Amino acid sequence: MNGERLFKHIVSGKAKGPLASVARTGLGVLSVAYAQGVQQRNKKFDRADGVIRAAAPVISVGNITAGGTGKTPMVRYICQYLELANYAPAILSRGYRAKDNEEAIVVSRRGRLEVTPAVSGDEAWLLGKGLGHTSVVIGRKRVKSAQLATATLGSDILVLDDGFQHRQLGRDLDIVLIDAANPFGYGHVLPRGLLREPLTGLQRADVIVLTKTDQVPSDILFGIKQQLLKWAPQAPIMTTVHQSLGIQTLASWERNEAPQTAPVGLEEPNFLTVSGIGQPDSFRHTVTSLGYTVCHSLDFGDHHEYTTDDVVRMWSEAFAKGANAIVTTEKDAVKLSQLQAVHDLKIPVFVIPIGIAFTEGEEQFKTYISEVGKKVTL
Repeated sequence: MNGERLFKHIVSGKAKGPLASVARTGLGVLSVAYAQGVQQRNKKFDRADGVIRAAAPVISVGNITAGGTGKTPMVRYICQYLELANYAPAILSRGYRAKDNEEAIVVSRRGRLEVTPAVSGDEAWLLGKGLGHTSVVIGRKRVKSAQLATATLGSDILVLDDGFQHRQLGRDLDIVLIDAANPFGYGHVLPRGLLREPLTGLQRADVIVLTKTDQVPSDILFGIKQQLLKWAPQAPIMTTVHQSLGIQTLASWERNEAPQTAPVGLEEPNFLTVSGIGQPDSFRHTVTSLGYTVCHSLDFGDHHEYTTDDVVRMWSEAFAKGANAIVTTEKDAVKLSQLQAVHDLKIPVFVIPIGIAFTEGEEQFKTYISEVGKKVTL
């Protein structure tokens, strides 16, 4: 069990015994201090004078828990909608695991990639790869990134990726994603749980989008909505599912070709799933929901940096478990594609790109986005 899985095993309460109990108690003490620090910081930005406005309207997409809630496919969805409406959007990303994000760096200029994944980090590069004429800028200081996007790239609307806790840059719409499979981070703020801030922070949300709603029973989903009405009565709730956009070989994905409806050259796939994401169970669910057999899974930590040794392990596990193919996520494909060892494997490697599909509230959601678009200065 890797460190991340052990941590979740403890904070979720699944780990039993005196040592786990002591660990949770210690983490609880740290959690109180963390929550107090977050609340003090939020007070600073609750005042209007603590917020800086950009030269273009801003849509923020974020969450209240650590881990994967579907920000990347949601940001992609919003930018594709804006592109169709003839806007010139720019994504402002922190550039997690980027080589250097102290200064603003252009990852893609109106759809044309300008750096490698090593420079930008996998998520920002993936967004740049998958969009038409959207620009992507990384940098810790989002205000400077916004200035670069509007002054140099000609961007007229900004999408703040993972922006809910980044309060300095003002926004016109605050969208918060909630993972229905783990909505409230085990009920505690980091490090005792996965909450980035107390649930009272949801009072800042303009819109709440529940993701992965097909992964929980309807009664659980109803209960989550009731909880959200308690914490954020001002925010309408939309629901979505993660939806496969098809499947393709790693080489096809690298060439930016369209996904296929079935794995080419593989009549009866028996997959080894490989992922280094926050919610690996969600990816396995996607694979099996498409009707494919998963014989085994390799779950690395979130944002895992793959090595040749990892590729050797993938091959060994596939051979041992009788898999005839490997399937991975787009985020993992970004890093795996950089390793020659993956291309030398004697077993096919497939990628499943994921999109967002609304089950409730899509037209209302689009209306919110359109209202922000009307603020663009022509």
